[in-house]
Amino acid sequence: MIKKAIQILRLKIGLLSNKEELLPKLPLKTEYESLLTDFHQVKEIEFSDNLDAYLKINDDEKILPKLKISSEEIVATGFFSELTKNTSDLRYSLFGNEGLLFRYALMLLEERYRIYSFHACSMYDEKNNRLFIGCGPAGSGKTCLIMKGLELGLKLFSTEMTHFEIGKEVKFYKGSLVDNIRIGNLKYSYPALLKKLNLRFPETRDEWGKKIAVNLGKFETSFDEISNCQVIIILPHIEEGREKVYLSEVKDERTIIKNLFDNASEKIGGEVLLYESIPVGGLDNPLSRRRRLDSIHLFLKKGKINRVVKVVAGSQNCWDGTLCDE
Repeated sequence: MIKKAIQILRLKIGLLSNKEELLPKLPLKTEYESLLTDFHQVKEIEFSDNLDAYLKINDDEKILPKLKISSEEIVATGFFSELTKNTSDLRYSLFGNEGLLFRYALMLLEERYRIYSFHACSMYDEKNNRLFIGCGPAGSGKTCLIMKGLELGLKLFSTEMTHFEIGKEVKFYKGSLVDNIRIGNLKYSYPALLKKLNLRFPETRDEWGKKIAVNLGKFETSFDEISNCQVIIILPHIEEGREKVYLSEVKDERTIIKNLFDNASEKIGGEVLLYESIPVGGLDNPLSRRRRLDSIHLFLKKGKINRVVKVVAGSQNCWDGTLCDE
């Protein structure tokens, strides 16, 4: 078996396969389906027999693909080399940025280290020591918050997942610095930012349908961890061209808890179809759900939450009313 190992935050996972081409090439590249659009760093480490968990792939063309998943290991058996060649979307694969290892890592970060993750971008206001966390599913407008926020001078802390740990206070860990962005959005909505990025676009007939992986690391914060900062939670619904801004404060604690719990559970608890052919159920269980809910309560108690706001806006006015001082 070919053996590799990676580290994500404090989590260490061994990767094994009877075919080397089925394992990710390390170090990872900035690509559309890369785990670097999920996590700040995926470090290559030495393989050993005492890692947190393992993902083992036995490629066998005579066996229909099947997965056995536990908190100690994932065992994948079947014709995965053929599936990898023929799938139309590698994001939904064993190692894709919407795939199984991504969700498994989030589950293990919770289980082993009590590090939780919002499906959220996060931006830092240096002047006022504030962290803005934009919680929302795909299509809610997180990329617009990022791009417009960078134009306004905010620093990037994460594009996709915002990780936190609760001790005496809440500590946040830097997330991914790579974002999958529509070419049309870059070219026509944020031309000033585009000049700073100095990008070359692939040829395409559908600029608004084609996304590319963009490394926004030049706008990142100077630190990888932060605590003792004011936190503003944004629940966005952003649409291109919307002229009016509808901003409302969310005051009811029960509503806030539900929104944050649903958001933190989305990637772990949600079902996923790998390679357009292998249905995988959520990785949650009753104990992990209860532990996560308790942690959301603690997050509100210790996290120095300044405001929670719902924002319905366009890409150019999505920060209107949110950046104002209390």
